[in-house]
Amino acid sequence: MSGLQKAVRPSRLAWVALALAVGACGGGSETLSSDTPLPPGDSLTPPPSAPPPPSDTAAPPPVTPPPPPVGPPTYTGIPFGPNVYTRHASSASLVPPSTLSPSFTALVTAAYPATLLAKLEAARRTNGRVLLSFAGNSDLYRDSNGFNLQIWKQRVDKFRGIDLSSYIADGTLMGHFIMDEPSDPSNWFGHTVALADIEEMARYSKEIWPDLPAIIRGWPDYLKGYQYKYLDAAWAQYHVRFGPIDDFIASNVRQAKEDGLALVLGLNVVAGGGESGIKGYYYDKPAMTADQVRSWGGALLGQPYVCAFFMFTYNPDYFARPDIQAAMAELSAKAQSLPTQQCRHL
Repeated sequence: MSGLQKAVRPSRLAWVALALAVGACGGGSETLSSDTPLPPGDSLTPPPSAPPPPSDTAAPPPVTPPPPPVGPPTYTGIPFGPNVYTRHASSASLVPPSTLSPSFTALVTAAYPATLLAKLEAARRTNGRVLLSFAGNSDLYRDSNGFNLQIWKQRVDKFRGIDLSSYIADGTLMGHFIMDEPSDPSNWFGHTVALADIEEMARYSKEIWPDLPAIIRGWPDYLKGYQYKYLDAAWAQYHVRFGPIDDFIASNVRQAKEDGLALVLGLNVVAGGGESGIKGYYYDKPAMTADQVRSWGGALLGQPYVCAFFMFTYNPDYFARPDIQAAMAELSAKAQSLPTQQCRHL
């Protein structure tokens, strides 16, 4: 999303911020030709009126030790839930996905060293899954030229000393969300992120966590034309302006297979409803109706190639609506009926 728009107040229940406005940059040796079509922008950048993300200059509090271990979690179907972020990463509540809604089995959020283990343990104890952004908000790893790969690596390095192996092994930590919208120049001072840089991010992630899938919210069409060894999955999120849902699904599945990538699908529920009339994340971009959520989400979950289903973004007022809760329950049941799989490179 972009433009001068008014945001709905974020939930205090939300976890550590997934500052989902990660985007695109110049730099790197691989670039797309000028005639390569880009998918429509769907930026998650909060409106300019929102407060800036917290500074990383203050010393973080000591790492919180996790509670005593419990038995292994039990997962069914594919991960289902929202992107969740808050402006106060260090003090966010450590809640499992089901605390936000009984329909949610997974979350996308940002990682914070001091609370990471406790957060993962909370998810594990309720059979929840988490897709984590270790680098955080795109504001923290871009410069005047757009995306800065070295800064991104430095931010990821903050987590090298934390043992995440058990959470990766049992699937609680389902993936590393390495970047959001590499194709959107509005996120990156007029640039896009080179495909070689995307693959290098995935390689660097695997250098630290060899068994953790590297996932990017980039359309398969943008990612085409590169031989990926380390990147595992693309991610396409539906908005009404992207046209017929069946065409959206067919084109993204076809291209993801050609790219050799797994595919995450989802809905922009709080700003992708077109003329629905329901108040959304931005004052001029209505949210999806329950019927839209049920119809479009059901179509996405009817595609067996999908490995996870995530929505932008958690808003307590929207998800508290009884009609939306009923639609979410239906989609969640459908997600849990699908074969359990990981979002891994083919």
